[in-house]
Amino acid sequence: MRPLHCSVPPGPETVAECTMLWARPGPTVAPVRRDRSTCVFERTPPPVAAGMCGPIVDGRYRLVASLKRGGMGVLYAAEHLLTGRRVAVKLLREPWCHDSVARERLRREAQASARIGHPNIVDTLDFGITPEGHCYLVMELLYGEDLHATLRRERRLPLPRAADIMQQICAALAAAHAAGIVHRDIKPANCFRVGFCGASDHIKLIDFGLARSTRATDVGDDPLTAVGTILGTSLYMSPEQASGGPVDHRVDIYASGVLLYQMITGQPPFRARTAAETFRRILAEEPPSARGACPELSPAFDELIHTALAKRPEARFASMAAFAEALAGLPDLRPGARQASARVAGPRPWSGTWRAAA
Repeated sequence: MRPLHCSVPPGPETVAECTMLWARPGPTVAPVRRDRSTCVFERTPPPVAAGMCGPIVDGRYRLVASLKRGGMGVLYAAEHLLTGRRVAVKLLREPWCHDSVARERLRREAQASARIGHPNIVDTLDFGITPEGHCYLVMELLYGEDLHATLRRERRLPLPRAADIMQQICAALAAAHAAGIVHRDIKPANCFRVGFCGASDHIKLIDFGLARSTRATDVGDDPLTAVGTILGTSLYMSPEQASGGPVDHRVDIYASGVLLYQMITGQPPFRARTAAETFRRILAEEPPSARGACPELSPAFDELIHTALAKRPEARFASMAAFAEALAGLPDLRPGARQASARVAGPRPWSGTWRAAA
């Protein structure tokens, strides 16, 4: 068996590393643009013996291509050897594959997303440790791009579109909180836009590696969730999270407010050259008005964002459901703004090609 931390050897079925996940789009999805680098896998690979064409994980999953490299792991497009199902496999890489904390985070990521079971949260299919000691997580394979790539390209989104995306994030987080799980790392890179059935803004929350359980039976003297541990992405951290204080579901409400502010104005409310300066601004400064960068925004919309970004947790919305309800009642939004996402509620297509723009 080949070492699992190495890259997939070059070949006709190997593509360049990119930031996308793959799946089978429906026939109505727009074709991939040919004026930029693309990742294309247009045929179903024939069954192969273990080790003949790329590494085999745990005797069941054949790695096809590297999709994304993170700080501790690598995400691959893969295929189940027996059923032929196309999946995404996350593998911890050296030296993290033998680190107990990294393994525990991957295990919790698997448990958190599997426990929730929501249409706007990525499905977890399998988790395990190979005989060689490599820890892996198997997820559904998604087609599209993360919201970070969308905002880099478009910078700002129209109000109805931003509200539609935020409503889906609210629904996903409401389900997570009901299951006793706080995500703690809401940011554009963890909101994936899936395109199928003619819609391109169906959101899937990914990466529950920093998730924390709020259930009494799951909380204890845990180094991953202990008070004083600062985890997350600085631009989207709430004041209590940035200071290492106790956190609950309201840190996700704050991060969602930051994300909504960014989708509307083109930048997060607090930005600085260093993380330390960003933390100082989050803790000491009041969030700027979104109307300064988006004059067409109504005072009610601006007040909604300001409530989500309140310094004190008790001054924010009490729940994600309350956030979503307040957002739905704003006068800025035209009727039926969520109809585009309603079209993707049906079963996923089982035909088509695997494509992703790099």
